[in-house]
Amino acid sequence: MLETPRLLMRPFTLDDVDAFWAMNADPAIVRYTGQDPITSRAEAEEKLIAAPLADYAKYGYGRLAVVHKESDRVIGFCGIKHLPEFSLPELGYRLLPAFWGQGLITEAARPVLAHGHQELALAKIIALIHPDNIGSIKVAEKLGMARKEQLRYAGMPVWCYASEPR
Repeated sequence: MLETPRLLMRPFTLDDVDAFWAMNADPAIVRYTGQDPITSRAEAEEKLIAAPLADYAKYGYGRLAVVHKESDRVIGFCGIKHLPEFSLPELGYRLLPAFWGQGLITEAARPVLAHGHQELALAKIIALIHPDNIGSIKVAEKLGMARKEQLRYAGMPVWCYASEPR
């Protein structure tokens, strides 16, 4: 578990299916991810099991549920996922629109990156960001991630940002 003044980041559980569905069903949230919105609770449960829960077992890390302390509800995710396509860990984040523009993802991502480098001993952590996703680009830059090359991922162009311990 990781904590900031406003947030708690913890592993997802099956109790989080409805929250996971909400953050993956909204077209505005997933528009830059290369994924289609999830259309049912059953699909959300299937993807929760196949992605974060399976990643914890296989790699020892994965996307974490972001809990807003004030409301005690899961409002998104922030975490590191292993990308086999690149043989690298990737920082990813997603929030419900009601929580956009409050600095919450930057707040969540700082301890997540530090944990990845220090506790998980990950030498390089990337973030793959669609060129039109200005909000995510700003977060990566605030985190001190350096923009590298442009790649293709999930059928779309992305900038590769990298974080390496200093």
